[in-house]
Amino acid sequence: MAAIALLAVIWLCMASCRGSPVYYPAPYDASTWDHLPPRLQVLRYRIDQGEQVSFYARPASAGEPRRLWVLFNGQGDTALEWCDLLQHVGDPDAGFLLFDYPGSGFCSGSSTPSRILAASEAAVEALRNSLGLSEMAMEERVGVFGYSLGTAAALQYAARHEVRRVVVAAPFTTLAEMADRMYAWPSGEIIRDRFDNGARLAEIARQARRPPVLFIHGDQDDTIPVEMSARLAAPYPGWIERIVVAGADHDTVVVPALRTLAER
Repeated sequence: MAAIALLAVIWLCMASCRGSPVYYPAPYDASTWDHLPPRLQVLRYRIDQGEQVSFYARPASAGEPRRLWVLFNGQGDTALEWCDLLQHVGDPDAGFLLFDYPGSGFCSGSSTPSRILAASEAAVEALRNSLGLSEMAMEERVGVFGYSLGTAAALQYAARHEVRRVVVAAPFTTLAEMADRMYAWPSGEIIRDRFDNGARLAEIARQARRPPVLFIHGDQDDTIPVEMSARLAAPYPGWIERIVVAGADHDTVVVPALRTLAER
């Protein structure tokens, strides 16, 4: 009876929060404006959730970006947390769009998969306009990088827009399966947001010019098990490359994942 009561409480909390346990919004303190790194350019744009704010990290070379990466955050993370990590990329000609989800950072509103997609599309368009690039020139430069929850945000963007390259670290299969793993079955049946990475990969695979896809996963990941990325990659031998990092867990896989973005 105690187990049933506990499960009922979990169900009620998830239902009443309408998906918020997925995202853990993390707003910035107002003083954050006073400490932005000089390399960053502020991008403002609007969606139906109100004003959104993202950041563009210019290439270390200070020239025009030859490659652009849209970085999609993990659960409860924020765009500005990437700033110190970008040194690990090692590509002086790459620029980075540091993107916060609605309700996090300086962004108003709240998140759902469709709102995150709309915000990511608006952020890329704001950056394109700022750089003065044509749609074709932008498309040729943009790649997506997602970590943990951000793997779903990255894949849904790539399913709607042709991108140059897709790199995801610690991808999960579906949010429903993750809810069952984290809370108990059948939590996945009642969670509102239905991120499905397998379905998005199938859509990307049908694109006329499908991009190369790389999965990176730590073999010690006890949050998103490494077998999830194996199951996602299995239907696509020869297309999806998968790297398993020995000794890396859910957090420490980020640095080796970022190093794979380096290109010349």
